[in-house]
Amino acid sequence: CGGIATLIGTPPNGVVAALPMVTGAIGSADWFQFAAPISLMTAILAFTVIYFVFVRGIQLELDSDSVKVAYTALGPFNRDELAVALIQLIQFVGFLIRRTDVINNPDITSPADLQGVNDATIACGAALLLFFVPSVKRPGEPLLTWEQAQQHLPWGVLVLMGGGAAIARGFEDSQLTKYIGQKLATTVSMGRFGLTFFLVTIVCLLTEVTSNTATANIILPILASVAAETLTHPLALLLPATVACSFAFMLPAATPPNSVVFATRRLSIRDFLKAGIILNLLASVFGSVLIYLMGSAVYGVDDPFPEWACQKKACRWVSVPGSINGVQVSSQACALTGVVGVCRLVDGTLWNFTAP
Repeated sequence: CGGIATLIGTPPNGVVAALPMVTGAIGSADWFQFAAPISLMTAILAFTVIYFVFVRGIQLELDSDSVKVAYTALGPFNRDELAVALIQLIQFVGFLIRRTDVINNPDITSPADLQGVNDATIACGAALLLFFVPSVKRPGEPLLTWEQAQQHLPWGVLVLMGGGAAIARGFEDSQLTKYIGQKLATTVSMGRFGLTFFLVTIVCLLTEVTSNTATANIILPILASVAAETLTHPLALLLPATVACSFAFMLPAATPPNSVVFATRRLSIRDFLKAGIILNLLASVFGSVLIYLMGSAVYGVDDPFPEWACQKKACRWVSVPGSINGVQVSSQACALTGVVGVCRLVDGTLWNFTAP
């Protein structure tokens, strides 16, 4: 549940933020505003379902002595831990202010300095600090050594995300995403709430039989192509699908935490299904409502197709006034048709964008 709330909390969030169509449009601060209520809702639903399915009527006796022994074994709070906490705090503050004038204001910083700072820059900067700040517990060494990083870094997740990005690029370069997008374009006509519920339900079911990262890497580029084909705000399609990738509660293969718990052999697939089916249904319904509301409030997904999403491979931005979704615009996106110099406006009008 907590992974939904931050961009680095779960791989699908990183996948959507890295899509070429939305690069720079999603930041850590605005994502937290959008996803925190959804994460809180999911946590409440998970607690309620688990309590009534497994916990109600069971008396738990906790051994306070074992907890005290484990706490004592941690030792006193030391300077290394304080330094790591401060670096983490600096990173968090950087995420919050990155899209404000504090960091990326050209009047404060020259274009050659900090104008191009993004979330990845801040995250890498915080990681690099760990390699330079000296350790007190291990004199002569930094807080984090390369050997420790190699041993504990989840290389498998990085390879999975990188491989998924490569597959997505292959889909795009081969025009497969465009072809599938054209076939799925009619689904956009069902209205935004209906579309949100449809995407959440479909992706929620799909991610039960494949990992959430693989699901995101396959489905998100296709939805981006659908948005470009229909000139629909891309986040109206991408946000529901991304969040639904984390609604994987029924089967062990759905997400790594499920697999880890299942590997303990203390829970069976029947246990997963007993709570997961209920939780999936509730998350699909209540999650769709919150995604619909928060998407409008934070990202304005009811607005016309934005200029930042208009990529040269599939779109041109033309100075054609009109009314889109009840909003008067002086310029708008125009989807390429395959005919040289001709594109299609959102109302279906063909436009020659090469004419003077």
